[in-house]
This record gives sequence, structure tokens and C-alpha cells, in this order.
Amino acid sequence: MNIAPSKLKTTKVLIADDHEVLADALAMIIDREPQLQFVGAAGTIAACLAMAKQTCPDVILLDVNLPDGDGLTAVPDIMRVCPEVHILVLTSLADERTLLRAIDTGVSGFVAKNRPLSEMLAAIRQAADGEITMPSSLLMGLVSRVSRARSSGHVDRGSPGAAMLTRREREVLKHVAHGQSAPEIAEALDIKILTVRTHIRNLMGKLGVHSRLEAVMLALRLGLIEAPNGSM
Repeated sequence: MNIAPSKLKTTKVLIADDHEVLADALAMIIDREPQLQFVGAAGTIAACLAMAKQTCPDVILLDVNLPDGDGLTAVPDIMRVCPEVHILVLTSLADERTLLRAIDTGVSGFVAKNRPLSEMLAAIRQAADGEITMPSSLLMGLVSRVSRARSSGHVDRGSPGAAMLTRREREVLKHVAHGQSAPEIAEALDIKILTVRTHIRNLMGKLGVHSRLEAVMLALRLGLIEAPNGSM
């Protein structure tokens, strides 16, 4: 039986949002959940960086609009302090450009502030497992935009390791682009979940990215995989 990493250890969660009501509600419910631990709430970028350095959280819920600046500008510094952290961007009605910019920083996904707290908890667990965390409709929309840009000739130079992706790694990445989780990919390809996670870790290393979401977008820009067409 395969057990996801988030089931084996406590996931430490840091909230970076200046809306105290939301932060307090999330903190309360997080600490009631098995294998989840609330480690602090930061209302500014500076406080978030300080708390991240002190607590080394596994997941950070990060608001884009903080009193001392754009939360996305802090992502590289957060990742230097905590290289293994998974960052979820708290959104309301973010525009597509902001979402794509967030992806390029290496965030794991997005969660809407107006969704039920149960969905936020599910998003935290998914992020802790390294999964892409965002509505499938939003993922498909961004994928389509990136694919159109590539068709128009707007492509990235990419990372040197991109050409070294194996056939299986590209196949796994195609399934990731469909929003499938590691267990779902394992079932589809008839391989072990651990093998899927190994392929994902290796391809992310070759692409030089920090998240599966960033890997999908870069692979699409480079033409390493085709945009999902609704079927596998």
C-alpha cells in the first residue's frame, strides 16, 4: 500500500495574509486537523520572511497584496530560506498575467479566498504532496494561453537539461499537465507511485523548476509536450 508523504509527517503551515479574520479562521481549523500544524501568521512580506526562516514551513499560504508590497516578489527569497517549501497563492480575482507571473516564480498553485475552508485544507494537503493545486478549468485556460503563445513564435530558450528528458518523463509530464495526481498517473501508466514521484523529481531537476505547475508551463513553452486536448 502506497502512503502519501503528507500522511507520514506533520505538515507545518504558515499564513501570509493581512486579513486577520481569514488568518485566524484558517489557523484554528488547521490546528484541529491531523498531520497539520499552524506555525504562524504574517501580515507583511518582512514578517513572512522572518517566520519562514524561523519555522521552515512545508506550505505557505501567500497573499499577493500585502501592506509592504507584492507578495510574489518575496517568493525567491522564501525559497532560498526554505528550499523545500510549497507556496500556495491566495487569490480573489487575480488576472491571468498575475497568475502566469506567480507560476514563473515556482509556486505550487492557487486557492481562492472565497472557497470553503474544507477546500483550503484539501489544497494544503495537495501542495504538501507536491501536487498542482488549482481548479482544472483555470489550469486548462493557462495551458491554452501558453500553447497559443508558442504557436505564435513566442518561445522560451529553456534550460539546458530540457533536451535530456526521457520519453517516460515527458509522458508523466503530459499527465501532470492534465491535472492528474501521482496516484492517478501511476494507475494510468501501470507503474508505482514512487516511480512516478521519482520521474517528476528528475524532470523538475532537469528543467530547473521548483514546482510541477512551473514544469508544465515551461514544457509547453518549449514544445516538450502538447497542450491537453481533453483526452489521453
